[in-house]
Amino acid sequence: MMSYIYYLDIFNEYQTGRGLKDETISRNNLELKRFFEYLKGLNIADIKDVSKKDIEEYYSYLIKKGFSESTKQTAVRTIKALFTYLHEIDLILTNPFDRIEIIFKRDGGLRSTLTEKEMFKLLDAIQTHTGKGVRDRAFFELLYYSGLRLGEAVRLEIEDVDFSLNEIFIRSSKFRKERIVPLGSVSKRYLQDWINRVRSWYLTDSTNLVFLSKQGKKLTCSTVNRILKRYLNKAGIERAGVCVHSIRHSCASHLLEHGAEIRYVQSLLGHESIETTAGYTRGIVESLRKMYKMHHPRENELYRE
Repeated sequence: MMSYIYYLDIFNEYQTGRGLKDETISRNNLELKRFFEYLKGLNIADIKDVSKKDIEEYYSYLIKKGFSESTKQTAVRTIKALFTYLHEIDLILTNPFDRIEIIFKRDGGLRSTLTEKEMFKLLDAIQTHTGKGVRDRAFFELLYYSGLRLGEAVRLEIEDVDFSLNEIFIRSSKFRKERIVPLGSVSKRYLQDWINRVRSWYLTDSTNLVFLSKQGKKLTCSTVNRILKRYLNKAGIERAGVCVHSIRHSCASHLLEHGAEIRYVQSLLGHESIETTAGYTRGIVESLRKMYKMHHPRENELYRE
């Protein structure tokens, strides 16, 4: 009989091999440890003895405990990945998830996508007569144009921005895959204003981070979400489920709606299904830039402040 720690160690090697970031592995492990503690409470000493009923009852347990939709989805997804992997390497004879279908609610955990009109209202609600406004406008313009993940944006460093080539180099990405994304004319203007004129006001020590808090530190994801909510209220946008990641979804949706080819959008977003590495070809970057000029609503309009 193997201990739960044994299975967790094996699964951690699998997660690391997939290139998952440390914070993602930590979050997954938190959910697995919670699941293991639940099993111990049922006197189930070995993962081989876990049944379909045990998993369904655990999901009901998460609901009764009031866990968020996001937490429930992460828990089920991670536990399923564990059983699937253990079954693939023959450490368990059967995978109980083969006979389970859990339907998640479509409201609480679903991220909303903003319309083009709403997206423009949101960006225009960010006034730039203060240093904070310049920073926030540059930040959200960049997210919308280049489709960055929130974590990628807050970790962005000065040397990752190339104004001469109008490119952003994403080196700290999900699955540790580097990629290059275009920098549009509007987002470039706000980003240059922030970096060249305002950013020095926020510096308290030597840091290469592009975006800084008022303390001169890295912006936290929770802080950015609070900032977004404030601008959503200012713009009069009331929509359940809107968060910073919704801007990334909006970027992709609007590109596709304007006729962009899905393979370019996949490359832009850095999805695991697309090989985006440090050897990312110049041809793809050029195609992305041309595609943006043709299809991105922020590039097509005659924009004035």
